[in-house]
Parts: sequence; C-alpha cells; structure tokens
Amino acid sequence: MNWTFTASRPPSRALTALSQTSRDPRPETDLHQVNTAIALAGFVVVIAGLISDRLGSLPMAKPIIAMTMGIVAGPEVLRWLQPQDWPHSRLILKEAARFTLAISVFGIALRTPKESYRHLLRPLGLLLTVGMLVMWLVSAGLAWLFLGISPLMALLLGAIVTPTDPVVASSIVTGSAAERSLPDRLRSTLSLESGANDGLAYLIVLLPILLISHGTSSGAFDRWLVDVLLVGVVLAVVVGLVIGYVAAVALHHADELGWVGKTSLISLSVALSLVVVSTAKLVGSDGILAAFAAGAAFNFGVDRGEEFEEQQVQEGISKLFNLPVFTIFGAMLPWREWFGLGWQVPAFAVAIVLLRRPIALLVTGRWLGAGLVGRDAAFLGWFGPVGVAAIYYALHAEERLRDPATWHVASLVIVVSILVHGVTSGPGLAAYRRASA
Repeated sequence: MNWTFTASRPPSRALTALSQTSRDPRPETDLHQVNTAIALAGFVVVIAGLISDRLGSLPMAKPIIAMTMGIVAGPEVLRWLQPQDWPHSRLILKEAARFTLAISVFGIALRTPKESYRHLLRPLGLLLTVGMLVMWLVSAGLAWLFLGISPLMALLLGAIVTPTDPVVASSIVTGSAAERSLPDRLRSTLSLESGANDGLAYLIVLLPILLISHGTSSGAFDRWLVDVLLVGVVLAVVVGLVIGYVAAVALHHADELGWVGKTSLISLSVALSLVVVSTAKLVGSDGILAAFAAGAAFNFGVDRGEEFEEQQVQEGISKLFNLPVFTIFGAMLPWREWFGLGWQVPAFAVAIVLLRRPIALLVTGRWLGAGLVGRDAAFLGWFGPVGVAAIYYALHAEERLRDPATWHVASLVIVVSILVHGVTSGPGLAAYRRASA
C-alpha cells in the first residue's frame, strides 16, 4: 500500500474518494437528528448512573458501553443517528472532545493531593519528556513501517496517538476497584501524566503539520517556535495559572463571607474549566494545557478540606461530558473507509497498543523513583490508553491539512485501544493486587 499523506502532492484517487465521502451534503441541521443525539447521550448518562456500582469492578466499562451505543444507533445499524448528514459533523466532535478534555484535565489537576505534585516530580518529568519522545518515535516508526507513508506524515500520526488519554485513564484509576487495588502513588502518577501530556502533545502534533504545510524551511520552524511553543504552550500555562489562582483567591474570600455552599463547588470547577479553555482559545493558546495549569493553581490555592472529593468531581464530569463524546464517536466511526484501507491499518492499530507504551516504560521504568517499583512500571507500561485526546488531534490535523486519512487511521487505533484496555482493566487490577500481596 502506497499512501502519500502529504499536502505537497496530488491526492490519490482513493484518498480523493475518502475526502468526498466526508463532505456534509446537507445545508441545514435536522432537528430530529439533534433531538435523537441529545436523547441518546442523556440515556447513556442515566444508564451509567443507575448501574455505576455494578460496573465498579470493570473500570472501563462505561466508555465501551457509550461507544457501543453510538455504533448501534449510528448509520451502520439502526440509523437513528446519521452524522454524515450533519453540517460540520467533524467540527462538532472536535469541539466536544476539546471541552471534554479541558474539563477532564482540570478535574485531574484539582483532585490530586498537593503533596503528590511534589513527591512525583521526578517520574512525571521523566514520563513527560523522555517517555513522550519514545512513544512518539515508536508510533511514528510503526506508522512508517506498516502504512508506507512519508516520514513527516508518520511523525504526525505518531504524535496524534502519543498522549495518554485523561478521560480513559481516569476510568482506570478511579472508583472502588482502583482504590482497593492501586496505591495512591500509582494512581496519581497515571492521572497527572495523562492530564499534562495531552496539552504538551500540542507541540509534537503541530510541528509535522507546519512542516507538511510550509515545507522544511526555516519559516516553518519559526512559526512553530513563536505560534506553538511561546503562544500555544507558554502563554497557555500563564493564562491557566493566573485564572486558577485568581479563582482560588476569590473562592477563599467568598467562603469567608459564607457565600459558598457545598453543592456549588462542583459546578464552579466545571464552569472554571470552560472559562479557561475558551479564554485560551481566544488568545491563540492551547486550551487543554491551560485547563490543567488552572486546575493545579486552583488546587494549591484552595483548602483541601473543602468538598473537592475525588469521586464527586470525577463522577460528575464523567456522566455529563465524557460518555456522550464516546457515543458521538461511536456513531461517526468510518466503517466503509476502514474496509477500503487494507490489512495494514488494523495491524498498525494493534502494534500501537502492544508496543507504543510498553517500550517507553522499558526505557524509563528503572529511573522513575518516588517509590514506584517494577510492578508500578509494568502497570504504567500497559495502561496508557488512546482516546479522546487522539480524537481531538486527529480532527485538528484533518482540518489543517484537508486530509481525512488521519482521522480514518487514528479512529481505528482509538477503538482498538478502548476495547483492549477495557477488557484487560479488570484483570490488570487483579494482577496488580496479587503482585502486591
């Protein structure tokens, strides 16, 4: 199979056909479709709430159920949802993923105890630098090997699937089963890493995009340095820290005056994450990284004795935002395009799940420190799922390059990761518990 995946060459007939199938043919929104989508998303949240205790031993059951319901309701089965007829359907999913990520990483940064930030500084620094670099290069190498694409496009696909997804990872490390099986150091490490590397992935995703769009000239690197590194990342951190700190100070004074009730704190955290991600977008920065920085600043600025308990924050976020995104994703899966891409794409997806993360932890595991031992490194090496972050970056790349192939490939990797890590999450927790006995 010979895919070019490059903006500088004429697209092949196969990719042209894929592009044509991705166009939105209808000029107006079908209100029946909108109501169906809202009803289905709400139904998923209600069902998940009703059986939440029964799903406690299966940490990733909820994302799988939500995705499956989207598949069943989608155009390939019941046809209740027809995303291909929605105007700007890709944009809808991309923005839903962006806000979901922002709320999720804010919740992660907020619920993590302050002492974990200090204690886990070494392993987090290693995982967010060497670990991310290894995952990127391994993923890019697999893309080049299996798909036969250009090196720049391989680097882009590798970058898209590099970040550990905070939405799916949170499903693994929260809940009663995770609390019984995993130590706090391991749960906090995976949570904080997944929260931070989603925003940092902006650096490695935008670099190949700029090189593909503008060539390997100095202008592309200049734009990456200014627009991506300084404005996209550094400014995002500054914006997030400032907003988070100001909000914490305001909450402290409001609490002293007796203006804040217990039930308002959860809604405040969700609303604040939306403010941060939107403000960062307005100034041209990475809203996901800004949301994580704001959550950390807010965490350090408020009293841990207040009502930001892990389960309250995480369950509220999961029910309201995460599950509907997986439902929409399931309805929008490009089944026909998958069948036309050959065996190499499924093989690539399986290879990513089996090799991308384990190799990175083989390289970094012995130097993690902070009390993380061999079984911790093994758990981290397997449970680095690909999920909503890859949805966002794949659609962002498609939007920038006008090439749907990134979405078609990445979406299959996401499905394989959700299924494989979902099936192994329960046995993985049990195996870790036995190894710790």
